[in-house]
Amino acid sequence: MKIFTYDLKRPAIYLSVGLFIFSLIRPAFVFDGGRGLESDQSFIYLLIGGIGLFGGGTSEFLIWLANPFYFIALFLFAKNKKVSILFILISSLLAISFARWKEILISESGSTAKIISFSSGYYLWVASIIILFFAIIYHLKKDTSSL
Repeated sequence: MKIFTYDLKRPAIYLSVGLFIFSLIRPAFVFDGGRGLESDQSFIYLLIGGIGLFGGGTSEFLIWLANPFYFIALFLFAKNKKVSILFILISSLLAISFARWKEILISESGSTAKIISFSSGYYLWVASIIILFFAIIYHLKKDTSSL
């Protein structure tokens, strides 16, 4: 007798990627850069985060690395590679650790701005990563329990 099992892999991937894309059009956080409260769409940080290293933003660059680690994990998970757990774990830790930040670099001169609050873009971004994290764990546990 075959027991009905539903594979959550594809819906989890779609949900994760959908949230990631939606996060890009939402503000990431609110900061005070000396000209009042400001906020930028998350896609700006996705685009410029990779070059932050060249402007002195080593820490910002490390947080930005959560994105390529997410996409590597996504690709590996789609290909059923168990190593995807390592990449999504790193991505998760980097993304969540950003919530502890109080300031962020806003210019190459070293000027920083106080982070006032995190916005929906940040939370959607983290949610997309966490959903993929749990989907990978679920998939790995399901695979080992069927042996």
